[in-house]
Parts: sequence; C-alpha cells; structure tokens
Amino acid sequence: VPGTQEEGPQVKRSSSVRATHVNSGTSIPRRDLEPASGGREFRSPKLHARVESSESTALGGLALAVGLIGRLRVAQSIDERVSLLHSRRPYHESDHVLTHVYNLFVGGSAIEDIADLQQSEPVRRMLGAARIPDPSTAGDFLRRFDRKSIAALDEAIDEAQERVWKRRYGTKKCALGIVDLDSHVRHVYGNQKEGADFTYKGGFGYHPLVISLAETQECLRLVNRSGNKTSAEGAAQELAGLVPMLTDRFERVLVRGDSAFARQDIFDVCDESGLHFAMVSGTQQNFAALAEGLDERSWRPFRATEETSSHGRKTRRRGRNLRRLRARRRGKRDLKLEKQWLAEIDYTPARSAKTYRLIIRKQRIEESEQGELFELWRYRYVLTNLPRSVSTEEVVRQTYRRCDQENVIEQLQSGVAAMRMPTGGFLANYAHLVCARLAHNLKSWLAMLALPREVMRWEWKRFRKAFVYVAASVVRSARQNILRLASSHRFAPILQRAIVRLQT
Repeated sequence: VPGTQEEGPQVKRSSSVRATHVNSGTSIPRRDLEPASGGREFRSPKLHARVESSESTALGGLALAVGLIGRLRVAQSIDERVSLLHSRRPYHESDHVLTHVYNLFVGGSAIEDIADLQQSEPVRRMLGAARIPDPSTAGDFLRRFDRKSIAALDEAIDEAQERVWKRRYGTKKCALGIVDLDSHVRHVYGNQKEGADFTYKGGFGYHPLVISLAETQECLRLVNRSGNKTSAEGAAQELAGLVPMLTDRFERVLVRGDSAFARQDIFDVCDESGLHFAMVSGTQQNFAALAEGLDERSWRPFRATEETSSHGRKTRRRGRNLRRLRARRRGKRDLKLEKQWLAEIDYTPARSAKTYRLIIRKQRIEESEQGELFELWRYRYVLTNLPRSVSTEEVVRQTYRRCDQENVIEQLQSGVAAMRMPTGGFLANYAHLVCARLAHNLKSWLAMLALPREVMRWEWKRFRKAFVYVAASVVRSARQNILRLASSHRFAPILQRAIVRLQT
C-alpha cells in the first residue's frame, strides 16, 4: 500500500501469503488454492460453519483507546470532578462515562449497543473489568446529570486535552490556533423529547453548538440547546470559558464563524481576552452606501485560490465544466463569478466603541454567455480585528477556510453518533454529547501521539476499518495480559507499534 493519505500508511507484507482452512484450522499454501487451467478465480467453495468457544474479538483496536485513556489519567480526572453516585459499588462515575465513550468509539449508534461490549470476555479483559454496566444502567446514569456535573465533565476532558498538547508540543507555545464556531440543527422523531422545540428549518428538535479546533479537528465544546435557540446563543460564554486553555497553548488565537456569529458579545470576549476574530458579516443598512461610495482606486483585484498548490507546483488545468455546459444548453439560469475585487475601510458597529476592519468583496456575476442589459454585482463583507500586518487577501482566505468544520459536524453526527439524542431528558442528551466529544477527540489524539499524522483527516468509517476492527485475542500468560493481533490485517504492525508507543 503506498504511503499516501489517499491509500493509507505503508505496511510491509510478506510475499508468502497463507490461507486458513475453515474446517481444520490448518494453514495451506496459496498454490494449493490456484484454480485449474482456465478456471475462475472466485469459485465459491462450500463452507461448513461451526460455533466454537474462542477468546477472540473483532475489536482489537479498542486497546488503542484504552491505552490512551489510561495514559492520560482520564478516569482519575473524571472521578475527582464528577460526583453523581451515592455509592461507588461496583462502578465509579468514570466507569459509566467511559462505557459510553468506548461504545461510541467502536461504532455503537445506540445505548443498547453497549450489550455487545458487555457480553465480550476479551473486551472485558482489555478494559481490566470483571463487568460492564448494562445498557439500562448506562441510560439511568445519564439522567443523573445536572448542569454543574456536565461542566465538571467538560473540565476533566479539557485536562486530558492539555496533557495531549503538552506531550505533543512540549512546553513551547504554538504560533496560531484557529477556533471555529458553528451550530447544527438535529431534528428528532419523538414528540416527548424534553427541551426539543421548533427550529428555524421548520422541524422539531435540538440546536447544538459546536466549537472546534481547525488544525486538528478536536472538539472543544458540544453544547446542547433547544431547537428554537439562535445559532450564536451562548457562544460568547462558552468561548470565554475556553480562553485560559487556548491562551496557555497558542501565541495567537483566531476565532472564525459565519454571519450568525458576527455579534457584539463575541467581539467583546475576543477584545477583552486578546483573541483575534474574522467573521463573515451580514449586510447592514449602511454597508451598501459605504461600498458604493468608495473610490475606484480603493479596489484591488482578488483571486480566491492561490496560483500554486501547497507543494509549490503549478496547479493542474481544469477540464470543461459539464454542469455549466448542460445548464446552458437547456436554457437554465447559470450564474458565473467573473471577477472580484477587495477594499477595506474602518467601521465602528452601532453597539461598540471600538473600530474594526471592514473588508468588502465586490463580485462581478455573469448570468450567461450572451450580452446583458444590466450588470449584476454582489457584495460580501468580513469584519475582523486582525492587525494591519495581515493583508486583506489573507483575511478573506482565512475567513472562508472554516468550511471544513462542516466535515467535523458530519463526522460527529454519523461517525460517533453524537447527535442521536438517545434519551428523553434534555440534560441526559447533553451529557451524551459531552461523552461523544471525548470519543471524537480520541482519534485526533491518537494521530498526534501514536498513529501516523494523516489519520487525523480520515473519516471514522475508514479509521475503524484500519485500526479498530482488528481480530485479536486477549490471553493471560505469566501474569501478563497479552493482546494477539491477527497478522492478516494490513495495519496490524502499525497498530502494534502504536500500542507500544502509548505504553512508553
């Protein structure tokens, strides 16, 4: 397998591949499986199925998450901060939380999927546990949470996150950290979900707030909100709570968001904390007059994409746009961005005493290849407090690179089933979101500490096939727990090295 991001890390495989016979379990050379002359390669032989007792599991990669959780002392941090149980017999708060985390990590989409872990003896051996909470018990634990306990669980995850950053980067601060703000509408099908309400899309459900780190796709906050809440409600308070952790790690912090987050309370938090922001601003009443009143010499041509790729090579010439050609042949309306220009002015919002940079992007839109009676112009606006040393072109490019957060939200929804809202309680679903935040961050943390860096950009489906769904057996020998990975898996050597690296 070539060592590229598209095809995965390079793994050396033996040239003498061997197959295992189903009935006897003996290995036979591949040459004995060669078809007769002229025969098909896939011959669909008759297989005799048997159910036998075995100490193996299909979730051998769960050892990665277990090793990382133990190394970061996540269980100890949770037990020190979260206190929900009157008696810790037999489970602690960390046991319940990690049960949900491991269930989401291996691909569980409902609380009932915990039973798959509960009934697996090898999984219990990997966890070092004699028992795993029942799904009904796990759901009851979520319903015990209040807002204070949820905030304490977030603090425990923040402490683990800081430990990862310290192991990865040391004590030296990183140059730049980019924080993305966004929200997601999650419709529910039941009519008895506590806290659900009608959303701006017309459905009935919740409206969670998502705050993530752009470079590593780490989720900094997952906040459950009622469906009728606005996109930016509560974002300023959550951002203010993240300021100490961000400023301790990064020399500069840039906050990005769409027009829904261009609010004065968010601007005030950034100004008071020394953070920078670059927000897409909605069209205000005086913006059109400001743009049209600018002198022609104030506008400079702008290209949204660079002339060269990130490797310094010239970009490949694109082929014909078949979509546009087909639309024009059928007489459909076709809008094409012809040219665009940038200009910058000082602007003071109505509710602020500070002056910010207002960057105006003027776009010339062509509607068809034929001549037009009137020219079509559009304006886009970016509001920022970045210093003048950052060019207007760089500000616009940085602002619109936040679109990758849509992929983070999609993976939170379908990758770790964070948005399933499995219970009927509002705060219980909120606690489930926080557990999903920890499960989602485990992939990024593993890529930062043990696995190849490119794994950070993988989808959860691909990640699980490579490093979670690995046949393995857990045996105890000489007072040691030995994890035996199937050599037939192509990423088994990398997985073995990663487990050893986490332990050392």
